[in-house]
Amino acid sequence: MNKDMNILDKAIEILKKYPLCDRCLGRLFGYLGKELSNLDRGKALKLLIVLDLHRRLQENEIDLDTARNIILNTQKADVLKNLNLGSHEDGLRYCYICGNKIEEWINTFSEKIASAIVSLNVPSFIVGVSSIDEASDRESEIAKEFDLKYWEHIKRELKREIGKKVRSLVGTRIDFEDPGATFIVNIESGSVEISYSSLLVYGRYWKFGRMISQNRWIDRGEGRKYDLSIEDVVIYTKNILRANDYAIHIAGREDVDVRTLGSGRPIVIEFKTINRDVSIEEVERILNSYTPWLSFRLMMRVNREFVSRMKSSAKSSRKIYRAIVYTEIPTSEENMRFLDSFFKDRVIEQRTPTRVLRRRKDVVRRRKVYRVKSVHLAPHLFEALIECDGGLYVKELVTGDNGRSTPSFSEVLGCRTECVMLDVLYVHEYI
Repeated sequence: MNKDMNILDKAIEILKKYPLCDRCLGRLFGYLGKELSNLDRGKALKLLIVLDLHRRLQENEIDLDTARNIILNTQKADVLKNLNLGSHEDGLRYCYICGNKIEEWINTFSEKIASAIVSLNVPSFIVGVSSIDEASDRESEIAKEFDLKYWEHIKRELKREIGKKVRSLVGTRIDFEDPGATFIVNIESGSVEISYSSLLVYGRYWKFGRMISQNRWIDRGEGRKYDLSIEDVVIYTKNILRANDYAIHIAGREDVDVRTLGSGRPIVIEFKTINRDVSIEEVERILNSYTPWLSFRLMMRVNREFVSRMKSSAKSSRKIYRAIVYTEIPTSEENMRFLDSFFKDRVIEQRTPTRVLRRRKDVVRRRKVYRVKSVHLAPHLFEALIECDGGLYVKELVTGDNGRSTPSFSEVLGCRTECVMLDVLYVHEYI
């Protein structure tokens, strides 16, 4: 095949061998001519082919049998008589690629999907196509045989055209980024499989009590260790929404005995396979109806890329804590001033705390304390506001953990210190 052959000549050569419907012929040149459908391309090419064949017959550049065969393969048999090529006696020649079924596929599956969208109240959608191997293989065979550079895959056209028709039928928007549902068309079986996208919502939570865990904490053989968790609230909400499953993505982690106040902590809650449109306001209302000890404020829907960025940023973002510290010996205002000045932009080296060694690898991490502001409360008690890197073990900053965390409040004050209470006051915003 001559690679430099023009589009019209190439289309004629293809039709000498293969009968093709308008769409399938147009799709072989699908990436040429913007704003045209493959149906338009095919019709235009066939019109030009009929005109050119007439010219060739007039100038004796083509024999009658060849011209007749090409016309039959264009499926435009009604023009045979006009070109003095006789009548149509061979019967309809079916498209080599789709068997003249592509329009039926588009119409049938569009109606099925439109009906499902209405009944399930789907807010947005996309279309996928599976199991069309025979037509796909035949199309690829022609593209390879005739060295076609600008052809479009039949799956791509079906997804686009079915999507466009569904939108025209019910007005539901196509959303490639965050579809409410994905409809997978199975050409061979005639079925449509529906898969629902996850609902991922970003917001913040506040923990007003202590001994509340992020996830359900169950000791083997002993039942629950803590009566309340963030996971309990999410499971409750999942059941109300009739979601298939859930996942919780949180920026960092506080201990169960630590409250989360102030700005709250960033969280993304994922509800999987919800078969109806759900607003952020509805989800927030359900979350906040479970217990007064936990509060949620949801801000926006997000994607998985956002979740990854939120989790990676949590390791390096600044946080502010409030610690109530007990000291073994009495302290003074002067001690507080010295403590504050010592921990100005101070790098802390911390080995994995003794309290978590059983479940974490023993490594050394370096985190920075940017500032400490202490207030003397009583001879053996003071309050400290601590601004530091995410990932700093604040309790160990206070106690020193028998030398595993250095420098520490205990080391600087020269006595045993204990973190009596700890609250998270500020965690960096991720939007």
